[in-house]
Amino acid sequence: MKKSNKLNKPINFKIRYNIIIVLTYCIGIILLVQLFNLQIVHGNEYLETSNTRLTRESILKAARGNIRDSSGTILVGTETSNNLEIYKSKIDTNTLNETILRVANVLEQNDSKYIDNFPVKVNPFAFTYENEEREKSWKKANKLDENLTAEETFYKFKEKYQIENDNIEETRKIIAIRYQIARRRL
Repeated sequence: MKKSNKLNKPINFKIRYNIIIVLTYCIGIILLVQLFNLQIVHGNEYLETSNTRLTRESILKAARGNIRDSSGTILVGTETSNNLEIYKSKIDTNTLNETILRVANVLEQNDSKYIDNFPVKVNPFAFTYENEEREKSWKKANKLDENLTAEETFYKFKEKYQIENDNIEETRKIIAIRYQIARRRL
């Protein structure tokens, strides 16, 4: 009986070892399939969900009201304002440009404003700077040839921001907001 017992131990050990190896491979294969499912099959869905969660909404408490002097004249008033901030997340450039245009149009329809520091106006094309020296320093800061006209500068920025819209007024709105985003490095 002792001989058979010794023979069974190595066989039992090999069987246990093989079972552990097979289980390890099975678990590894299951994890790889799940990883493929998460990254490749459903990756775009999860990316879109993640991008929508980046939206932030903050509520600030209202001020206490107007401050008046003894005769009732308002010295300091309260004015309600809203700020809209756009963050360029992992969306394609065309979608970003379309979204910016829609936001700009909604703001204009509601008599609201957005920051527009882009120094080129359209219809007719011209720079908004009073003197040539400021215009040249702006071109230098933006790595543009100082001999570019306002129209050429406009189309350089249209190309830079990959704007596909052919309407010059709408393109100007997109450039103005994209230019501001680039300046603030958002």
